[in-house]
Amino acid sequence: MRPALLFPHQTSDELELAYRQAERAVERSRWHILWLKSKGLTIPEIKAVTSFSRTTISTLVRAYNAGGPALVVDKRRWNTSAPALNAEQQEQLFQVLQRPPEAGGLWTSQKVQGYVHEQWAVEMTSVCAWGCLRKLGFTVQVPRPTHVQAATPEEQAIWIKKSKRP
Repeated sequence: MRPALLFPHQTSDELELAYRQAERAVERSRWHILWLKSKGLTIPEIKAVTSFSRTTISTLVRAYNAGGPALVVDKRRWNTSAPALNAEQQEQLFQVLQRPPEAGGLWTSQKVQGYVHEQWAVEMTSVCAWGCLRKLGFTVQVPRPTHVQAATPEEQAIWIKKSKRP
């Protein structure tokens, strides 16, 4: 496998300066990876230093090579789209989330997504639905797993009765 090369859009010193001056963590990490690559480190060495995956590092290097420094910028800061739900809809969703879902079980992002679509005809991804759950103060709820050989409630009751004998 041939090593990934870094195109000289900027000098190693310029990459280091960008890394040290970056205010946003995402950008700082990206500049750090590029600076390390410009110093001649291999992807496994960069992975050891930064804990980023091989795929993340090589994807960043390819993007930088293709588009230069502009592709390092974290574009999420300019996301000015309106929220999927207005304040009234969020309040109504919060009230609904206080009760168990009609389908049973626990609220999941997919169930929230379905409810929002059914209630207000709003299309949202399951990731967006999960964000709504988090924004409204809910955490991921997963039922505690049971062992495949666990005793049934009836068997547990018998065992409890036996263990309480004098």
